[in-house]
Amino acid sequence: MKVNRTYKTIRPIRKFGNLLKDIFNPTNSIHFWVRVKEKTISKEEKESIIFSVIELLNNRIKIDEQDTEY
Repeated sequence: MKVNRTYKTIRPIRKFGNLLKDIFNPTNSIHFWVRVKEKTISKEEKESIIFSVIELLNNRIKIDEQDTEY
């Protein structure tokens, strides 16, 4: 397959377009987004944020039982 500059430019734009679709149409998407503080006041607050994100992920991510062998 021949790779040219146009192909190298379009591929990241396509990925960015998919990102925008997932953000603005969350009902049609299989992904979800989490917004987290980047700076905290203390280490306890940091750990609290980390644990809350882990809890959110555990609640949101579902395993498809049909595709698992165990």
